[in-house]
Amino acid sequence: MRRELVHPRLLETLHRFYNSAVTIKRYLIESPDSFGQPNPTWSNLTDHVDLACSLAPKGGQEVKMADMTIAISTHTISISGYHPTITPTMRAVVGSQTFDILSVETDSRLKTTRLITQVVS
Repeated sequence: MRRELVHPRLLETLHRFYNSAVTIKRYLIESPDSFGQPNPTWSNLTDHVDLACSLAPKGGQEVKMADMTIAISTHTISISGYHPTITPTMRAVVGSQTFDILSVETDSRLKTTRLITQVVS
């Protein structure tokens, strides 16, 4: 008899840990605005709306150049479940905050998905 290391219903009991919801968006097309500038369009990824998640700050980075300073704020979004279709070309929306996905990680048992993200300003 084969036994799982992680109980199949474990994630169902972690509702307090996954206390937010994330929607994954994919890039559709870039239609020009009235000035001819690119205007990207984003659409919800099928079956990836309001997924149970937790959001945590990961740290930050500040890049200083001669004429400006760029601040990059990064967060980790932990999602309940294995979601192999999420890629770094997509965005994640938690509440009213949008994040660019920088990388996607999964645990060794394919039970959770972790997104390393950057705040979209």
